[in-house]
Amino acid sequence: MTPLIGLAALGIAVGVLLVFVGLGRAIEPQESVASRLDILTPQPLPTYDADHTERTRWLHPIVETLGRLISGRRFAASMATDLARANLPLTVPEYALLHLAVAALLFLVVLVLTRQLLLGMLAAVIGLFLPRVYVRRREAKRLVAFQDQLPDVLTLLVGSLRSGYGITIAMDTVAKQMPPPSGEEFGRVVREVGLGVSATQAMQNLVRRVRSDDLDLVVTAISIQYEVGGNLATILETISGTIRDRIRLKGQLRVLTAQQSMQRTILTLLPVAIGLIVYVLNPEYILALFTPGWTLLIPITAVVLVILGSLVMGKLSKVEF
Repeated sequence: MTPLIGLAALGIAVGVLLVFVGLGRAIEPQESVASRLDILTPQPLPTYDADHTERTRWLHPIVETLGRLISGRRFAASMATDLARANLPLTVPEYALLHLAVAALLFLVVLVLTRQLLLGMLAAVIGLFLPRVYVRRREAKRLVAFQDQLPDVLTLLVGSLRSGYGITIAMDTVAKQMPPPSGEEFGRVVREVGLGVSATQAMQNLVRRVRSDDLDLVVTAISIQYEVGGNLATILETISGTIRDRIRLKGQLRVLTAQQSMQRTILTLLPVAIGLIVYVLNPEYILALFTPGWTLLIPITAVVLVILGSLVMGKLSKVEF
């Protein structure tokens, strides 16, 4: 048992180290040249510059091997898109490595605490999804912030256009005066235009990074104005009024569905909390459900029903707009 505990402790230490490395890369404010240029290229896996290699030189062989394994896979492109939408300075191999590290860490922690291989495997499966959940929540939060800032962005664009500036100078004004995330995104558009990308293509890249129907409407109006002409300031001013009404209505809908969302969260987490409390008070009683045999159907069915109930409640409380 002593070698097993030592091996588990070593695995936990490695897992914690990998998690902190991933979190350090996630909160790193610098944006490398390769990551900025990768927005203009269709390759899902970014290249490594000298600074990036120096910072992660001891992880480079693992990341490079993992990158070769997942290069060209469909899920790799999806992961790259998620990272771009969440504005996380992680490469796809690093993101995949973070999934594996969290899964291994949870597996070893649960295995050491409970001595139950089945619970450890269940914790590992949950750990595989935790980074994805974090990225999706960060993406959703960033999208809500962008949509809330969009009317002010349009006001700045309209003011700049009526002052006689072009659309590129107007977007540069937005990039300098608006806070993140809108300032960051329009700053990327301006940099892409400066690198030789057409304004229409740069704005299409912006729509691909920010999944907003309101932004798509704005970009479509600008693209049509480029082709057929017209008073762009008046068009954007009209769209700004429409978007403000939509944001006001969405806010009212969020208030009306807040209670249902809270009920969904409580009912989803309540069985887990009760199970943990019972485990602390009487471990033998709760672990009897996980003994090999037909009794395993009880926790498996419970988990499936809780997940299905959460999904159904989420659908019922979601209002398409």
